[in-house]
Amino acid sequence: MSDAKLFRRIARLDEEFPGQLAAFKPALKGLVPDDINFTEDSYDELFVLLAAALYYARDARLRKASANKSGGNPKLVSVLMDEGVKDKDAVLAERILDRIAPYAPPKVVIATLATMHASQSHEFREYHGAIQRIVADLYRIVSGFEPAEFCPKALVRWASGPNRPTIYAALAGD
Repeated sequence: MSDAKLFRRIARLDEEFPGQLAAFKPALKGLVPDDINFTEDSYDELFVLLAAALYYARDARLRKASANKSGGNPKLVSVLMDEGVKDKDAVLAERILDRIAPYAPPKVVIATLATMHASQSHEFREYHGAIQRIVADLYRIVSGFEPAEFCPKALVRWASGPNRPTIYAALAGD
């Protein structure tokens, strides 16, 4: 077993983690490889989907543009906004992003972003606008610029730390 898999498995053993994800379970059905137990094989997809949903929850213009293109907003965004913009689920999503960020390898996350954006299935088409925003913000961060206003703080920390050179190389095509 590789070190990365071992560390992700250890992270999953945290007693609170599965309970935190339970709030999003119905909205994530069919979007991640293991939408029942949320094993380490799902961390990159969870990272991308939660970040994308946070963009939509915070940026009304992006949410409206996406709804116009795809015909509606994803279920996960509805969960994050069912109590308004400062919904407790949005705060929980940010905490989960912080929690799984160390276990989301940059090359895998970049590949996941590309795969989800290339997918034409309705479930993923709803996330295309936010995925484009994630990639743009990642490029801004690794290039030394400030991300857009609604970029999740966990995404900024993830891209600003030791992952920065790897993300830059992946996005720049090196």
